[in-house]
Amino acid sequence: MAKILSQEEVDALLRSHAKGAKAGPAAAPAPERASAGAAQRAKKAQIQKKVSLYNFRRPDRVSREQMRTLHFMHDRFARNFSSSLSAYLRTITEVNLVSVEQLSYQEFLLSVPDPTCFNAISIRPLEGAFALEVNPQLVFPIIDKMLGGPGEPLKQMRTMTDIEQSIFDGVLKLLLDDLREAWRGIIDLEFRIQARETSPQLIQIVAPNEVVLLVVFEVKMGSVVGMVNLAIPSIILEPVAGKFDQEMYTGYKKSSNYEEARLLMESIKRCDMRVCAEIRGTNLRLSDILALQVGDIIPLTQRFDAPLDLTLDGIPRFHGYVALNANQKRIFQISSMKQEV
Repeated sequence: MAKILSQEEVDALLRSHAKGAKAGPAAAPAPERASAGAAQRAKKAQIQKKVSLYNFRRPDRVSREQMRTLHFMHDRFARNFSSSLSAYLRTITEVNLVSVEQLSYQEFLLSVPDPTCFNAISIRPLEGAFALEVNPQLVFPIIDKMLGGPGEPLKQMRTMTDIEQSIFDGVLKLLLDDLREAWRGIIDLEFRIQARETSPQLIQIVAPNEVVLLVVFEVKMGSVVGMVNLAIPSIILEPVAGKFDQEMYTGYKKSSNYEEARLLMESIKRCDMRVCAEIRGTNLRLSDILALQVGDIIPLTQRFDAPLDLTLDGIPRFHGYVALNANQKRIFQISSMKQEV
């Protein structure tokens, strides 16, 4: 059992402590002990220099290089979507990338309005989903523009009806197509709308405390300005983290002109062109053409065995001959290219 000190013993201890404090300075430590203490203090200072602040509620799950790659990708998407949306709505629209930042999914949900256009986007072949939010300040003017109106915003915000959601799906499909094209350099993803709600709290793509990458776009359509938010869970990027670094070291070294030229060439390759094999004839007056009947003969200016011109949208590009293949179908065999003038 511990001994309890009396009041006299406590006073004696306090007096002895006061006498020790009034005593002279302590003796200098031995050189060995001084050097050991200095080394310990230096080691402690070195350890303290390596300490950095870390917020466990908002950890940085994505490296700076990956953030730069994401910024580059979505800036390219903003330019492409601006052109696509302008052609789709037949009005001038401007899409700009505002920021790319990391925050928790709960903080993202608190930052978006309610009600709004909130969508969960599946990303096959990866597991998980993206969250896409389009502000109602932008949704209703676009719907009004698509229905032939001036594209003015609502005076009082409300939830979207089923018909309005179906109309706006055309814009969402256009957005997802351009987003897939922007991500193609990293991985070819198939974006599809998995779920849609007007209240953001009803869709949980990840846990509330999970870190997401928030990509914010600003869309301008005349006097209307609205925001588009894309939330990407950081855990989804872990399987393709190496590809982000590869895009960083290869994609950034290419000039923007080269990238734009490549995208332009890919778009041109999907264009339809009219191909015709033309026979050079003779000049006829309109009265002669109107008087033509079955059996009439029109003189030509070239021999029957002379090569024909193959035109692309009316522009002569190749020389060749009309022939029959094994299935007795007419084909055109190219013999030479037309020389550029």
